[in-house]
Amino acid sequence: MPIITMTQDVPAPQEKVWATLSDTSTFEKWHALHAGWEEMPPSELEVGSTMVEKIKIASITDTIEFRVEALRPPRELVLVGSGSTGSKIRLKMQCDGRGSGSTVTLDLEVTSPLLFGVVGKALQGTFKKKLTATLDGLAAYLEAN
Repeated sequence: MPIITMTQDVPAPQEKVWATLSDTSTFEKWHALHAGWEEMPPSELEVGSTMVEKIKIASITDTIEFRVEALRPPRELVLVGSGSTGSKIRLKMQCDGRGSGSTVTLDLEVTSPLLFGVVGKALQGTFKKKLTATLDGLAAYLEAN
């Protein structure tokens, strides 16, 4: 599956956005792919930190063992992982300050034996919807907090 990139402007300063993106305890409140933690992440992330997250896409739940590949505050967090279904995931969350607000970009790359043919095309569209829902959820969470 090609890399899916979704971008959205949010009405919050970069520092506030970064504090939320890098705080995994808030994922359940805004991250549309997040279905729970199998193994809690550390309270403060650093390169090499690991966590085990359940993600849900359509009717498929996958347990992903993630590792922090890159952490560049207040701009970029990159998670890479391997899933129980044979999937490989790379998620880059980027935040760029824009005046009093920010632009958030999510880059998602997924490879999986489940992502071929008609099913793969359908899931690609579902991933795009989930990333849009994640960005909308992030904006709503930031506005409320």
